[in-house]
Amino acid sequence: MQVAVFDTYVLKPEGSTLHFDIIVPKEISLEQVLEFGRLYLATVAPGGQISARECQFCHIEEPTPEMIGGILREGYFILGFEDIPAELPAEPTRRQMIEHLRARSEAHRFANFRGVQEDELREMIRRL
Repeated sequence: MQVAVFDTYVLKPEGSTLHFDIIVPKEISLEQVLEFGRLYLATVAPGGQISARECQFCHIEEPTPEMIGGILREGYFILGFEDIPAELPAEPTRRQMIEHLRARSEAHRFANFRGVQEDELREMIRRL
């Protein structure tokens, strides 16, 4: 079995951004993926909205046993990441700056930041 991974960033009503992957059998349509996302959001972030702007196909991979179990039970598996705060800390790490850009800017949401220097990241954030 191969699965499709959809990278997802959803703004929560209180201002932070929920980052998670929706993992499904590779044959599932985007509409079904978004419905799975809505089901998940109803339990962790009521009021959160999901569309193709917040959820994009990332890659195909071999699933872990945990993913397979979730897919067999629910039809999908959610791999949750950190909640991204609305504001950056005073001295953000490179990772925090990248996550902030992805959470706050549609133009940067799925961008590749390899090779981008920290001063460039700070400038991108300043322009938000």
